[in-house]
Amino acid sequence: MKRYRIIGKLGRGTFGVVLKAFNRQTGEIVAIKKLSGSSDPDFDDLEREVKSLIVNNHENIVTLIDIVLEKNMRFLVFEYMQGSLHDRIVERADQARPFTESEVKDMCFQLFHGLACMHENGFIHRDLKPSNILVYRDTVKISDLGSSREIDDEFPYTHYVGTRCYRAPEVFLRSEVYDSKVDMWAMGAIMYKLFTFHSLFNGSSDLRVMHKICSVLGTPTQSSWPDGLELAREISYRFPEFEGVWLSELLPSASSEAVDLIGSLLSWDPRARPTAMEALRHPFFHGCHRALARGTRQCLKDSDSSKLFKLAYERLRKK
Repeated sequence: MKRYRIIGKLGRGTFGVVLKAFNRQTGEIVAIKKLSGSSDPDFDDLEREVKSLIVNNHENIVTLIDIVLEKNMRFLVFEYMQGSLHDRIVERADQARPFTESEVKDMCFQLFHGLACMHENGFIHRDLKPSNILVYRDTVKISDLGSSREIDDEFPYTHYVGTRCYRAPEVFLRSEVYDSKVDMWAMGAIMYKLFTFHSLFNGSSDLRVMHKICSVLGTPTQSSWPDGLELAREISYRFPEFEGVWLSELLPSASSEAVDLIGSLLSWDPRARPTAMEALRHPFFHGCHRALARGTRQCLKDSDSSKLFKLAYERLRKK
């Protein structure tokens, strides 16, 4: 850590603390995630995050700059961002200054590009939410990949992953074979919050959130989600009876294209939700070329920088 001078604290989480630091060699400001050593129960999450960051090299996914191994401590060094999307939402809500649809479109266009990279490389984020999305000026980047998982990992998957109000219903119902569509559900909930500053599916427990989902979408049926009904039977869960509401009534300021995209993302059946690439082709994004004009980077598995980090990752894994 000699090449970094700590100049402040950016935040704290279950993993440890995030520090703001100055790189003495380059003169850059960086963010450093400080974690404990391999005896920590979350060490597997650290390995998973490093591997995911190595594979998913994209301009809308936060960049891992360095890995420092020091005694029993592990430090992940990232590019510095101004704050999170959660911070930006709170700031705009306090100012009573809603995001314009153009702003929502621009941010979501970038996020879907980042997700497309992850999903094409076989990774699911699993905890996508505003506080795990970083912002610098008008650029947004997906971060906190510690909960990410490779789609071809051995089953079963954990059913408690993700923050409740962004968690897909199949996860609540303890599905052990969910896929990248859980991230698409989260994007629907995030888009709603960008338009309204409110969480669509808030609740203090899993049951309360599922009750809220049913009240908005209506109770799933054999035709709308047969797999969901089977999952519910397996855990003796009974869906509350609701007819649901029109999303357009909850999103009066959003265009019909925006409402249509959010509605498809928030489909009961994961198979009915679009992929990230399909979302990018939705009419809501017609005329939106920002990320492409900026030159979206390809997902690099074999770049020189990735090779260097693969070596560091192997060192990390052996500790």
